[in-house]
Amino acid sequence: MKLHDFQHYSHGLETVVHDTWITTRVKSALALADTTLGLNVHVKTHAGAVALSGRVNTHRQCEHAVALARSVPGVVNIDASELLTHVFTPGSFPEAPNAEDTPERRPQSSAKTDDK
Repeated sequence: MKLHDFQHYSHGLETVVHDTWITTRVKSALALADTTLGLNVHVKTHAGAVALSGRVNTHRQCEHAVALARSVPGVVNIDASELLTHVFTPGSFPEAPNAEDTPERRPQSSAKTDDK
């Protein structure tokens, strides 16, 4: 193996190892801050650029995930365009896109209409 080929190969390997380290640190930061973020946010890193994807309930959680990723040393750029908010799950009420972390529940209507 030529020296130039070896240097090129080792530089590529170094980049992959560094990206894996960044991904692990970001996932750990998300999981330690909020288990929901740790489970629902997926992290991929390429040359120090972190891509966040997945689904969260509020914009505040999205902003929190971006802030946590930004706090990890070695992160060059963050792409959160695939991090979706405003998720509707069956049996729950959808939240407005700018809703707070404590959603209010609407009471079920108990008024019945008369059949005439």
